[in-house]
Amino acid sequence: MNLESKTWLVLTRCRGGRSLGLALGLATVAMTLCCPSTALGQRGTTPPPSDNNFTVDLYQGPVLAPTRVIGLAGSYVGYAEGITGFSTNAASPAVRAADSVNWLDPDIDASFSVPVPLFSNNDFSNSGNIDADYENFVYLTGGAQLQVGDIGLGICGDLQRYKLVTPDGAATVVLVGRYHGLAAWQFFGDQLVIGGGVRAASLSISAPDADFSMGGAAPEVGVLVRPDWLPFRVGASYRHTVVADFSVAGSTVVDARGIERAGGLVVPARAELPWELEVGLALQVGPRPLNPSWINPHDHEQELTAAYEQRAAQRRAEAARALLAVGDEQSRAALRAALAAQENEQADRDQTELARSLDRLADERRARAKNWPRERLLLTAELLVTGPADNAIHTGRFLAQGQPADWNICQAVASGEEVNFSPRIGLEMEPVPMYVQTRFGSYYEPNRFHYEGTGCGERIGRQHFTFGADLKLFSTTWFGLVSEVTYKLQGYGDLAPRYQSFGLGFGVWR
Repeated sequence: MNLESKTWLVLTRCRGGRSLGLALGLATVAMTLCCPSTALGQRGTTPPPSDNNFTVDLYQGPVLAPTRVIGLAGSYVGYAEGITGFSTNAASPAVRAADSVNWLDPDIDASFSVPVPLFSNNDFSNSGNIDADYENFVYLTGGAQLQVGDIGLGICGDLQRYKLVTPDGAATVVLVGRYHGLAAWQFFGDQLVIGGGVRAASLSISAPDADFSMGGAAPEVGVLVRPDWLPFRVGASYRHTVVADFSVAGSTVVDARGIERAGGLVVPARAELPWELEVGLALQVGPRPLNPSWINPHDHEQELTAAYEQRAAQRRAEAARALLAVGDEQSRAALRAALAAQENEQADRDQTELARSLDRLADERRARAKNWPRERLLLTAELLVTGPADNAIHTGRFLAQGQPADWNICQAVASGEEVNFSPRIGLEMEPVPMYVQTRFGSYYEPNRFHYEGTGCGERIGRQHFTFGADLKLFSTTWFGLVSEVTYKLQGYGDLAPRYQSFGLGFGVWR
């Protein structure tokens, strides 16, 4: 059986308070898993599990995320800004960007990414064998956000799709999904942000003779401390273990040995997304402030609106006194009508004048955000701790059932038996202000596997080196359909032993 994998990662990001429409890119992630590299020794096939009592470990070692997060080596929990941060810190939905000037601020975000395959020696799972060749790899990240004053709401998700094709052309499609639904609040202005929500996972198998799906969900929480006008942030997030053992749809077949199968694959009892704890910080130097205090429009406009309301109250009080001074009922009725007409005219003038004054205040907030200096150096660092998975095999081993294998070399037969640690660091700057942003990073990918075979020593993880850049392109309103949006061309790379990933993208300039 030839093994072909196509992975679709869908996450979104487009700034919407000012431009809800069309900052939207589309993407499709296609990754091709080819047959394992040949080696000297006895060849055979990867045996399927002996029964259904096993777990698929949905742990993902290489960083597959929005372009900015990849360029920063996944080190984002301490920065946690925008939809980009939803998958790293549950507090992200309520974190206001420096250019946020509205009380009600919707946002959707998308970055179109087309990785460029330069090498074919990819070991995506880090099992130690060259078992994955990611060609034609394209992906999109995305989600949606709504900020209402001190509250933020957000959703995001990613999908991974694997396709196994038999020699006779029959296909089995495996779809892995991860999703986040979040709510967050600001406290002490915007200096403390706390968020929480639900992280969900799903595993689906679709074949000509069987369909099967399972899912599950678990809570997650996050916090971000960003003191006003100080050049640092500290963030942390905890995501509880998601056990996808709830069957949501489908049909399977049971063979003569009583083993449940779907499309030739032995069906697992569950799929598990291990618990994760991320702790990190962000430090920024340069003239651009990292944590400018957010001006709440309601607070900013309160004094002005209160003054107009006080003027209206004074007019009503004067009119009441004038009416009390008139003893004749007929004269009082005439005066009442005249005063009402006069009040309506004055109220209309006040409303027009107030609207203009509020627009001027909004312009002041926009000018404040627009005139921040661009020069800055952002440093991010974090530690990602990933929990174990009980009686588990990794996704590659699950998909490799019946695939060619050399059992004279080490084979990863179990996954996630221990807690793993992944330190990460990133650096971002804007070498050409208003036109070019660059970022660099490095992270350690731990090894989560137990091996069988001859000559199997203690396997260690691998170090990744990442980089990325954004190039400002053009601004447009798309023929007046949306507010003006500025777009950018994005690029990234992720290099490690037996793994290389390169990409191009299209997104919204910030």
